[in-house]
Amino acid sequence: MKIFFGKIKPTADNKQIRDAYYETLSPAKLGEIQPGDYSFIISGKDVHLWKAKGRIDIDGHPKMEFDVIQNSLPLSTQKLIAFRYFKLDSSLMVLTVRQSPKAFYPIELADSSLTEDILTKRTTYQDEDNFRKIIVLPSADQVQKNSIDVQLYFDGNDLQIERSAFFDKDLFENFINNLDKLGKGRREKDKALSKISEGRRKKVVYNYNELPLLRMYDALFNPYERKDSIIKVAESEGDAEDVVNEISEALELKSYNQIYYGPPGTGKTYRVLKSFCLEEETALPKKEQLIKLDHNAFFWHLAPGRNAYLWEQLKKGDTLGYEWADKEWGDLKKVTPKQIEEEGSGSFQLITYLREVEAGDYICVISGKKLLGIAEVTAGYNFEEAKNNPFNFQTVPIKWLKQFDPPLYLNSYQTKTFVKLNDGRRWSSLVSVLRENGFYFNEEEVAENKMPKPKNFMFVSFHQSFSYEDFIEGIKPVLPDAEEIQDSNNLLYEIVPGVFYQACDKAAQLAGYKDLQDCITDSKKNRQRRFKSESVLEYYLIIDELNRGNVASIFGELITLIEDDKRLGGESEIILNLPYSKSSFGVPLNLRIIGTMNTADRSVEALDTALRRRFSFEEIIPEPTLLPESAEDFPINLRKLLVTINNRIEKLIDKDHTIGHAFLINVDTIEDLKKVFANKILPLLQEYFYGDYGRIGLVIGEAFLVIKKQETAFMKVDNYEAGDLDERTVYSLKNIDEMTDDVFTNSIKAIYGE
Repeated sequence: MKIFFGKIKPTADNKQIRDAYYETLSPAKLGEIQPGDYSFIISGKDVHLWKAKGRIDIDGHPKMEFDVIQNSLPLSTQKLIAFRYFKLDSSLMVLTVRQSPKAFYPIELADSSLTEDILTKRTTYQDEDNFRKIIVLPSADQVQKNSIDVQLYFDGNDLQIERSAFFDKDLFENFINNLDKLGKGRREKDKALSKISEGRRKKVVYNYNELPLLRMYDALFNPYERKDSIIKVAESEGDAEDVVNEISEALELKSYNQIYYGPPGTGKTYRVLKSFCLEEETALPKKEQLIKLDHNAFFWHLAPGRNAYLWEQLKKGDTLGYEWADKEWGDLKKVTPKQIEEEGSGSFQLITYLREVEAGDYICVISGKKLLGIAEVTAGYNFEEAKNNPFNFQTVPIKWLKQFDPPLYLNSYQTKTFVKLNDGRRWSSLVSVLRENGFYFNEEEVAENKMPKPKNFMFVSFHQSFSYEDFIEGIKPVLPDAEEIQDSNNLLYEIVPGVFYQACDKAAQLAGYKDLQDCITDSKKNRQRRFKSESVLEYYLIIDELNRGNVASIFGELITLIEDDKRLGGESEIILNLPYSKSSFGVPLNLRIIGTMNTADRSVEALDTALRRRFSFEEIIPEPTLLPESAEDFPINLRKLLVTINNRIEKLIDKDHTIGHAFLINVDTIEDLKKVFANKILPLLQEYFYGDYGRIGLVIGEAFLVIKKQETAFMKVDNYEAGDLDERTVYSLKNIDEMTDDVFTNSIKAIYGE
């Protein structure tokens, strides 16, 4: 029996909840759930229990249908986390609340005692004994073995946690006694720490409402300074379910091309990244399967001939070399620049570089951007050995560490045949892809038994200078790496793929192709079969501030190719030739293009019509409910403050120029609020009202204004009347830093009438 938790966003008609199904444009959202599996469905404040019935695909959009087992269970999300039959891990405690790229995540069971009969009975969730409590004890001798509850205890002044079997054992490595940080500014952590500290004197017991497990996790399993795993919202005793049910829902794509727009500070980019982008880690394979590399050794780039024609031979042998190091040169250690100049046969550095290779160096065989394999050099260059091979060029002995099929991709090309990679423009890209594929450089990287997964997205910001050449492909100068010596004063150019081309390459690889060109040369029928396979994941190109660029110019003729049915694998797919490289180009069906727009910069209506009809648009508005109304140690009602300011701005300008909740989301103290007002909100209002401080005063009140009413005598000028200018009232803004906390607090309260 497999159990999952899933999140479905409530809508006006709530059709998915009413008809018990989940439909998405992104197969990855479904995760691992299969027909026959159970899932707790979290939708707003409701939690349902469904059983997956069957999956169907509608025009490539996966849809999972469910049987309803129990609707609207007597559960909150925090109560669900505390269910005694579930193992406590970070996934259960955090991802039930936080926005995440997937809709369904597996729940690991604490033991084998949960039966289908227990799971499916409504009375199971009405019995409070089935839910874990948090117990804090003054001493270790009061700990009860085999308890279902989380037990914290004091060993002198040191707080400890009982390592019960229902915990994911990896969590204990992150346990931190943060009690000594209590009162140092993290209000939500302080609430939990304050409750936990009461157990120093006497035994205290908290249920899932009084001290939610997620609050404990944030307070004791994360550094005190780190932002909480959930957004702060109104909370009171016995009302913890409100904490998790007012969090922004994860976004869902309505089409393959989606734009999220709204005023500044609404968290558009944040929500996009949290909803679609996987930056997960995966458990490492056994350490003996990993390969440690020496970060201080030299890493060499070796091109296996034009179009990699030598690769098939090189990968079968135990030596590596390149054509410029011809055997006819003899011992490369004795070759001089004059000798090569007289022969007129190329670059001294390139021809003789092989002699610098030493045992312990690494040779990375790279064709274009494709990393084909990596080998370790077993002995340094020696001419007598270097000439003993079946090639007409010299080699060094190696042992293969790994060959990659399909190849891995680096971030740029290299025109040299043989050159050092260390600290060059591709160095960070090389290190990243090696780490994602079973290599590590130091013990700290594997200390937590985790390795990074390859990212499923690419991020770019448009700006006024961003062009077609940056986005699709363009002619760029060839920049030498740090170790390269220029052989001439000639400036070389190359055709370089832009971010959109690179994203298409990545998407094609997720469909099982080596690259985009491999995909294009396949048959249309095969492409359709591959792209519509359930196992194909999406790749996301995220374009921040999309409306700051000249979109029509940036996309050029490719605007047609992003339509759903015109993509590779679609019914009416289009393949065209690019203007610079003349290579064939198409947009893979599994590429998702997501843009964000700030409506205060430029409205949606100002966008190119061709772009508007190829994208779906969803407005992201300010969400005051994500802000607290009140707190014991903070006198400002942030929720009411934001609502009041935005109501006034909407009357004076329009809703596109309102202020987002993100400006206030991390405000914990009056000092924080003063900084936000001085550095974020007031400059924004000045921009909105073009320096008309009187209108700014209509929004925030005259308490923030310096008002000068004194008369000013003007000089006389023939035939020019100053009129009533000498009696004009002049407004300017007060310096927030010079306001005392009491004056500032009262001025803020006056904004919303308190």
